[in-house]
Amino acid sequence: MRITGFPKSTIYDLVNKLKERGSLTPLPRSGRPRILTAPKHRYLGLLIKNNNAITATEMTTKLNKNYSNLNVSIRTVQRTLADNLQYVVCRPQRVPLLQPIHIHKRLEWAQNHAQDTWSTTNFSDETTFQMFRNTQLVRYRRGNSRPCRSMVKHPHKVHAWGAFTAQGPVALFLFTGNLNAQRYCEILESCLFPNIPQVGRRWRFQQDNSPVHTSQVTRRLLEAHHIRMIDWPSNSPDLNPIENLWAILKKKVEKRVGVWLIEKKKLTIDEFQAIIRQEWESLDRDLYLRLSRSMKNRIDQVIEREGKKCDY
Repeated sequence: MRITGFPKSTIYDLVNKLKERGSLTPLPRSGRPRILTAPKHRYLGLLIKNNNAITATEMTTKLNKNYSNLNVSIRTVQRTLADNLQYVVCRPQRVPLLQPIHIHKRLEWAQNHAQDTWSTTNFSDETTFQMFRNTQLVRYRRGNSRPCRSMVKHPHKVHAWGAFTAQGPVALFLFTGNLNAQRYCEILESCLFPNIPQVGRRWRFQQDNSPVHTSQVTRRLLEAHHIRMIDWPSNSPDLNPIENLWAILKKKVEKRVGVWLIEKKKLTIDEFQAIIRQEWESLDRDLYLRLSRSMKNRIDQVIEREGKKCDY
């Protein structure tokens, strides 16, 4: 029993079956045979391979038309896709369009930085928090009405600049309005430069290639403070671990906002910003280390895929 992991009763039953029939092959069972057999499963897989946006209704129509005397229902096709063929439905992830020049530059960059130590890199980026975000999954009993969530027509938005290293968060700056080079320099002066001592001597600063980051006024400011920069490939959010940090933070903020609206029915923009700051401060410190360490896998995947997108 210790070797197989099966209880004694199961082993005794198998031994008796082997003595009686000389085989452990299951006997034929009565019941209705499967409507969709293996060839029909392969046909469904072929339909999805040719067009992964095809609907269950369209697949059912093609299936019934291709096989005579078959009158399968949409529900059967949906159940077969989910249970037997392990297909799931999702909204495609939005990713930047990579031109051949981008792919070449990404591969070249990954090869040049394959041996880097990322624990001394300060990752940074901007993002936008929407007050009424509607991506949180909820549960309800089948047969009941689908849950609703009130949404305003023009929700408030809060922009954020953030930075972190493997040791933890560096700073978070929230603002409204547009981001230009002058404001970006103000953010660096108030949030990044004062925190330089706490991130170590040999640290380097990462930012993407947006015009705000590469403007002359920004470059002069970074050079004046002797900031060691790391080059970064264009159209590569999948390489920046702070994008994953933003995704985690937005889910936590959305959950908090949902609870707030249930209890108080109203949320000001100041209260919304307070929630963002609280959730930022409550993030697990180990998360920053894991995200920094993920850079090796990201780079390895880019090299393996010859510059194309990695799974982050």
